[in-house]
Amino acid sequence: KNMFLEVFLIGILAGISPGPDFFIVMKNSLEHGKKIGIASALGIGAALLIHASYTILGLAIVIQTYVYVFKMIQILGACYLAYLGIQAIISTVSGKDVEFEHGNTGVSDKTFLQGFNNGFLCNILNPKAFLFFLSVFSQFISPETPHWMAWVYGLEVVVAVAGWFVILSILASANRFQRVYNQCRKWLDRFFGGLLLYFAYKISRSALD
Repeated sequence: KNMFLEVFLIGILAGISPGPDFFIVMKNSLEHGKKIGIASALGIGAALLIHASYTILGLAIVIQTYVYVFKMIQILGACYLAYLGIQAIISTVSGKDVEFEHGNTGVSDKTFLQGFNNGFLCNILNPKAFLFFLSVFSQFISPETPHWMAWVYGLEVVVAVAGWFVILSILASANRFQRVYNQCRKWLDRFFGGLLLYFAYKISRSALD
């Protein structure tokens, strides 16, 4: 149960951390409305499913054949989670605030399919998405892990991230969201960055044992 919860939390943390997916959902939600924002979130989820599938299949081969390579991947994965955590914290002291123009008038010139394609292409072409799945799965999948459980982990991350972006699109379409978000963003980023660093530390210790 603890492992399922940790996988879910890491998925949520990755979604909340500022990045291309976050900004495309925010932009489409604020400028084109909730419907297009949700379409972008679903596009991101579809791309994540593809990333999860080939990562799980590839790791299954590595685990069975090259144990030392798998250990190295675990350590590199922990380093990447640490990088995400440090990046989130550094962004709060850079002095740069992200501004979104709330231009939604209730009528969108963008179709649902276009919004979906925005999210899908943004994520599928982002190499960091592959690194994220590699870092997560290499920590929670072992030679003893049943194959079905690896797929459950993958679906769990996809649902967690895509679900967060759907919620974000609904929130971002509310008039008061932008002001509240800008007020809380730095403290939220610091908190979530710290949690990512904790997971990186815990994972690196496990890999080195």
